[in-house]
Amino acid sequence: MPTGELLVRGTAWLSLLGWAASEWLKGMSASRPVGARAALERAARSAFTAGGLLLLAHAALALQVHYGWSHQAAARDTARQTRAVTGLAFERGLLVNEVFLVLWCLEALWWWRAAKSYRGRSRALEWPVRASFLVMFACGAFVFVPRPMRLAGAAAIVAVVVAWYRAAKGEPPEVAHG
Repeated sequence: MPTGELLVRGTAWLSLLGWAASEWLKGMSASRPVGARAALERAARSAFTAGGLLLLAHAALALQVHYGWSHQAAARDTARQTRAVTGLAFERGLLVNEVFLVLWCLEALWWWRAAKSYRGRSRALEWPVRASFLVMFACGAFVFVPRPMRLAGAAAIVAVVVAWYRAAKGEPPEVAHG
Protein backbone atom coordinates (compact mmCIF):
# COMPACT_ATOMS: atom_id res chain seq x y z
CA MET A 1 0.00 0.00 0.00
CA PRO A 2 1.44 3.40 -0.93
CA THR A 3 2.55 5.61 1.96
CA GLY A 4 -0.08 8.28 1.27
CA GLU A 5 -2.91 5.74 1.37
CA LEU A 6 -1.50 4.21 4.55
CA LEU A 7 -1.48 7.65 6.16
CA VAL A 8 -5.04 8.39 5.02
CA ARG A 9 -6.34 5.13 6.49
CA GLY A 10 -4.12 5.19 9.56
CA THR A 11 -5.20 8.67 10.65
CA ALA A 12 -8.86 7.69 10.29
CA TRP A 13 -8.44 4.56 12.44
CA LEU A 14 -6.34 6.35 15.03
CA SER A 15 -8.99 9.07 15.20
CA LEU A 16 -11.63 6.42 15.95
CA LEU A 17 -9.39 4.95 18.64
CA GLY A 18 -8.82 8.40 20.17
CA TRP A 19 -12.56 8.99 20.43
CA ALA A 20 -13.24 5.49 21.79
CA ALA A 21 -10.46 5.86 24.37
CA SER A 22 -11.80 9.23 25.49
CA GLU A 23 -15.30 7.83 25.97
CA TRP A 24 -13.93 4.82 27.87
CA LEU A 25 -11.82 7.04 30.13
CA LYS A 26 -14.76 9.38 30.79
CA GLY A 27 -16.82 6.37 31.82
CA MET A 28 -14.06 5.16 34.14
CA SER A 29 -13.70 8.57 35.79
CA ALA A 30 -17.29 8.73 37.02
CA SER A 31 -16.77 6.22 39.84
CA ARG A 32 -13.28 7.25 40.97
CA PRO A 33 -12.05 9.41 43.85
CA VAL A 34 -11.46 13.06 43.01
CA GLY A 35 -7.70 12.80 42.34
CA ALA A 36 -8.03 9.76 40.11
CA ARG A 37 -11.07 11.28 38.42
CA ALA A 38 -9.10 14.40 37.50
CA ALA A 39 -6.27 12.34 36.00
CA LEU A 40 -8.72 10.24 33.97
CA GLU A 41 -10.52 13.36 32.80
CA ARG A 42 -7.24 14.87 31.59
CA ALA A 43 -6.38 11.64 29.79
CA ALA A 44 -9.86 11.51 28.23
CA ARG A 45 -9.62 15.11 27.07
CA SER A 46 -6.16 14.50 25.62
CA ALA A 47 -7.33 11.35 23.76
CA PHE A 48 -10.36 13.25 22.45
CA THR A 49 -8.20 16.13 21.26
CA ALA A 50 -5.68 13.80 19.64
CA GLY A 51 -8.53 11.99 17.88
CA GLY A 52 -9.85 15.28 16.53
CA LEU A 53 -6.43 16.38 15.32
CA LEU A 54 -5.96 13.01 13.64
CA LEU A 55 -9.30 13.38 11.89
CA LEU A 56 -8.27 16.82 10.64
CA ALA A 57 -5.03 15.27 9.37
CA HIS A 58 -7.07 12.48 7.74
CA ALA A 59 -9.25 15.01 5.91
CA ALA A 60 -6.24 16.99 4.70
CA LEU A 61 -4.37 13.85 3.64
CA ALA A 62 -7.41 12.47 1.80
CA LEU A 63 -7.85 15.76 -0.06
CA GLN A 64 -4.18 15.79 -1.03
CA VAL A 65 -3.61 12.08 -1.76
CA HIS A 66 -6.90 11.23 -3.46
CA TYR A 67 -8.18 14.49 -4.90
CA GLY A 68 -5.23 16.82 -5.48
CA TRP A 69 -6.87 19.40 -3.18
CA SER A 70 -10.01 19.53 -5.34
CA HIS A 71 -13.01 19.92 -3.05
CA GLN A 72 -15.32 19.35 -6.00
CA ALA A 73 -13.64 16.02 -6.88
CA ALA A 74 -13.81 14.95 -3.23
CA ALA A 75 -17.51 15.83 -3.02
CA ARG A 76 -18.27 13.90 -6.24
CA ASP A 77 -16.34 10.85 -5.10
CA THR A 78 -17.92 10.87 -1.64
CA ALA A 79 -21.35 10.95 -3.29
CA ARG A 80 -20.33 8.11 -5.63
CA GLN A 81 -19.10 5.98 -2.72
CA THR A 82 -22.25 6.68 -0.72
CA ARG A 83 -24.41 5.68 -3.69
CA ALA A 84 -22.37 2.51 -4.31
CA VAL A 85 -22.61 1.36 -0.69
CA THR A 86 -26.08 2.53 0.34
CA GLY A 87 -27.91 2.93 -2.96
CA LEU A 88 -28.78 6.49 -1.95
CA ALA A 89 -27.64 9.49 -3.94
CA PHE A 90 -26.55 11.97 -1.28
CA GLU A 91 -24.68 14.86 -2.86
CA ARG A 92 -23.78 16.63 0.39
CA GLY A 93 -21.88 13.82 2.10
CA LEU A 94 -18.63 15.74 2.18
CA LEU A 95 -20.39 18.69 3.79
CA VAL A 96 -21.63 16.38 6.55
CA ASN A 97 -18.01 15.33 7.15
CA GLU A 98 -16.92 18.95 7.30
CA VAL A 99 -19.66 19.87 9.76
CA PHE A 100 -18.57 16.92 11.88
CA LEU A 101 -14.98 18.21 11.90
CA VAL A 102 -16.23 21.60 13.07
CA LEU A 103 -18.35 19.94 15.79
CA TRP A 104 -15.32 17.98 17.03
CA CYS A 105 -13.18 21.13 17.12
CA LEU A 106 -15.86 23.02 19.04
CA GLU A 107 -16.25 20.14 21.50
CA ALA A 108 -12.50 20.00 22.12
CA LEU A 109 -12.23 23.77 22.52
CA TRP A 110 -15.14 23.85 24.98
CA TRP A 111 -13.63 20.98 26.99
CA TRP A 112 -10.22 22.71 27.20
CA ARG A 113 -11.58 26.21 27.91
CA ALA A 114 -14.36 25.31 30.38
CA ALA A 115 -14.06 21.68 31.47
CA LYS A 116 -16.56 22.01 34.31
CA SER A 117 -19.19 23.51 32.01
CA TYR A 118 -18.45 20.93 29.32
CA ARG A 119 -18.79 17.97 31.69
CA GLY A 120 -21.87 19.46 33.38
CA ARG A 121 -23.87 20.10 30.24
CA SER A 122 -27.39 18.76 29.92
CA ARG A 123 -28.20 15.37 28.49
CA ALA A 124 -30.31 17.17 25.88
CA LEU A 125 -27.04 18.48 24.45
CA GLU A 126 -24.78 15.53 25.32
CA TRP A 127 -26.80 12.80 23.60
CA PRO A 128 -27.19 14.45 20.17
CA VAL A 129 -23.43 15.07 20.14
CA ARG A 130 -22.79 11.45 21.10
CA ALA A 131 -25.21 10.29 18.41
CA SER A 132 -23.40 12.42 15.82
CA PHE A 133 -20.06 10.84 16.71
CA LEU A 134 -21.55 7.36 16.75
CA VAL A 135 -23.20 7.75 13.34
CA MET A 136 -20.11 9.27 11.74
CA PHE A 137 -17.79 6.60 13.07
CA ALA A 138 -20.23 3.81 12.30
CA CYS A 139 -20.37 4.99 8.70
CA GLY A 140 -16.61 5.29 8.54
CA ALA A 141 -15.91 2.01 10.32
CA PHE A 142 -18.59 -0.17 8.72
CA VAL A 143 -19.80 1.34 5.49
CA PHE A 144 -16.72 2.78 3.85
CA VAL A 145 -14.08 0.18 4.74
CA PRO A 146 -13.24 -3.21 3.27
CA ARG A 147 -15.17 -6.05 4.86
CA PRO A 148 -12.23 -7.47 6.89
CA MET A 149 -11.76 -4.13 8.69
CA ARG A 150 -15.37 -3.91 9.80
CA LEU A 151 -14.71 -6.14 12.80
CA ALA A 152 -12.17 -3.65 14.14
CA GLY A 153 -14.66 -0.82 13.68
CA ALA A 154 -17.39 -2.85 15.36
CA ALA A 155 -15.13 -3.54 18.35
CA ALA A 156 -14.40 0.16 18.84
CA ILE A 157 -18.06 1.14 18.51
CA VAL A 158 -19.18 -1.61 20.92
CA ALA A 159 -16.54 -0.48 23.44
CA VAL A 160 -17.94 3.05 23.34
CA VAL A 161 -21.54 1.90 23.74
CA VAL A 162 -20.55 -0.34 26.67
CA ALA A 163 -18.72 2.57 28.30
CA TRP A 164 -21.80 4.78 27.89
CA TYR A 165 -24.11 2.10 29.27
CA ARG A 166 -21.95 1.35 32.28
CA ALA A 167 -21.39 5.04 33.03
CA ALA A 168 -25.15 5.61 32.90
CA LYS A 169 -25.51 2.85 35.50
CA GLY A 170 -22.76 4.42 37.60
CA GLU A 171 -20.32 1.56 37.04
CA PRO A 172 -16.83 1.81 35.60
CA PRO A 173 -16.68 0.18 32.15
CA GLU A 174 -13.84 -2.20 33.03
CA VAL A 175 -15.73 -3.92 35.87
CA ALA A 176 -18.34 -6.50 34.95
CA HIS A 177 -20.95 -7.51 37.50
CA GLY A 178 -23.25 -10.36 37.05
